Amino acid sequence: MKNPIYAGVDLKTRQFERKLRFIEAGIQLMGLNGYRSATVRALCAEAGLTERYFYQSFQNTEALLIAIINHLTGNFMKRLAPVFDEQVSDQQHLARQLLTAYFNEVQNPAFARITLIEILGVSEAVDQTYTKNLKAFSGMLTHSLYRIHPNLKLSEADQEIIGIGLAGSVVMSAAGWMLQGYPYSVEQMVSNCLHILSGTAHQLANHSHTLS
Repeated sequence: MKNPIYAGVDLKTRQFERKLRFIEAGIQLMGLNGYRSATVRALCAEAGLTERYFYQSFQNTEALLIAIINHLTGNFMKRLAPVFDEQVSDQQHLARQLLTAYFNEVQNPAFARITLIEILGVSEAVDQTYTKNLKAFSGMLTHSLYRIHPNLKLSEADQEIIGIGLAGSVVMSAAGWMLQGYPYSVEQMVSNCLHILSGTAHQLANHSHTLS
């Protein structure tokens, strides 16, 4: 089946662009007034598109919320990727870079509200999206532990449990920071969360050494 061309733009490109416009509209509305305020009518008005195009793009606003979360966190993860390729002597460099990037991102009120507040308790599908992204972030933090202590040895189960715990502490710190109106600097947030990561790495290393 051919891909129809209209005004020099093929159908798939137009569909993608409309979907992106709804995602951007959702970020604007949900980031400002919350998920419940983002009705289909409001989203269409913000995007400058009709309801027909909304339902061509998304089954409902819950599906749009999931797409928004994946869009925001996916872009964030992509920007972090080059950090893992850096070769530096500072063992805390990776953890510091990850935390700095994260707290800089959380300073964007729309990103913070959607990924930290609006994502909670909407539905099982949204909860699964939250868990998936939390695990991805926890994997990055766990990886940073091995940079702090290269000889660290953890089982796969321990890595997952510890990683989720670390990610949870960072995320809750970020949520509290945002809800209080960002009373501390990014540097303060990074420094204190870095203590948590470094302390965990040292404790795990000491425990492994004791067992050996």
